[in-house]
Amino acid sequence: MMKRLKEASTWAGVAGILQALKAFLPQHAAVIDGLTVVAGAVAAVVPEKGTPAQDVAK
Repeated sequence: MMKRLKEASTWAGVAGILQALKAFLPQHAAVIDGLTVVAGAVAAVVPEKGTPAQDVAK
């Protein structure tokens, strides 16, 4: 389980689940959107296991 937290696809999935949850809890939409942004940012930063991180500066 802990190894999965280091993969981008896990965080992207969390973001997707949070957005689906927003339909059932509209009163908490702002909080859910904030958590989705955090999960999406983590997904963008964490490399997928087995793929090397690319250096965009080159």
